[in-house]
Amino acid sequence: MAAAKPKEPENEAGKHARQQYLEQARRVIGEANLDYSALYQRFAQNDWAAIKLDDTVALTALKAGYSPKEVVGILHQSPYLQHQVHVNKVPLAPMSQYVRSTVMKAVQRLEKVQGVQKTQGRSRSVPDGKSTQRKPGMEVE
Repeated sequence: MAAAKPKEPENEAGKHARQQYLEQARRVIGEANLDYSALYQRFAQNDWAAIKLDDTVALTALKAGYSPKEVVGILHQSPYLQHQVHVNKVPLAPMSQYVRSTVMKAVQRLEKVQGVQKTQGRSRSVPDGKSTQRKPGMEVE
């Protein structure tokens, strides 16, 4: 059974995010003329491939300079999420959690690639000098 046609985004932000997803996916796949319907047909019902595509699109978008928050918006237009929500009727909340988790993993992978020196300073303290990893009851009085 062929995947249904993708549901159109309801607002300009959704249309813009879908276009950004498509641009990143074209880079990842290497097909400059791929349109969203063809991308959707190819990936919507193949969970493993669609999730791998989302992982790679997230990493590519971060490398291209998009913020993690922007990448979360972009991934909400992935064929996988769109198919799960609009065809399989999966609630949006767990799918949004999937997107945030995917972006977090991509951020961590990118930081690992960029070297230890960048992550060391960030994980130990925040600008006010307080530890970011507090334990309950360990606050300074």
